[in-house]
Amino acid sequence: MPTLIKTKGIVLHEMPIKEQDKRIILFSREYGKMVVFANGAKRAKSSLLAGTQPFVFGEFHVYEGRNSFTLKQVDIIESFYSLREDLKCLYYGLYLLEVCNQVIQEMDPNDELLRLLYISLITLKNKTQEPEVIRRIFEFRALSTLGFQPDLHQEKLGASEEVLTILHFLQEVKIGRLYHFKIEPERFNEVASIIHQFFSYYIDGDYKSLAFIDLLDD
Repeated sequence: MPTLIKTKGIVLHEMPIKEQDKRIILFSREYGKMVVFANGAKRAKSSLLAGTQPFVFGEFHVYEGRNSFTLKQVDIIESFYSLREDLKCLYYGLYLLEVCNQVIQEMDPNDELLRLLYISLITLKNKTQEPEVIRRIFEFRALSTLGFQPDLHQEKLGASEEVLTILHFLQEVKIGRLYHFKIEPERFNEVASIIHQFFSYYIDGDYKSLAFIDLLDD
């Protein structure tokens, strides 16, 4: 008999299977990446339709079979639906999901990265920081959650003391307070450039959402 498990998580990706079904990739608090089949989730009246869309954060009731997971029920906590109403926020949000989908592993939980993703999406939704600022802060802090510790010695980076102070703060502050400050525009470009170098070095990837972000910025 399949075992019913409950786990909180965020939907990173959805893919249609046949005419009525979906396969979703779930970032689960307890299990890391989970590939979950949602039978009938594409039907207009399906109880699983809303809960199997990207960005949804909720409690997922899943049957664990011998070789696969099957979704039974979703209790939605936050849908992040408003991100879909702003193209820029949408694609920045999709970028955060893409990064997590690339770096997490099946059955390997990373609660700190999941909390970082959730807080970043909340900040993006509330528009309390610019999307590009959210992106760079997310990238930098994600490195720490994955076990990378960028070397912030001034002689290697050639950065100003002010920029180094900002980077140390981003590396050490509690995730819940990560976005509770402002970076002056004249400093942000320098901070973003250093973060880009670190992120490209440790995590290389081809992210489709970035191409759309570039088009929106043109």
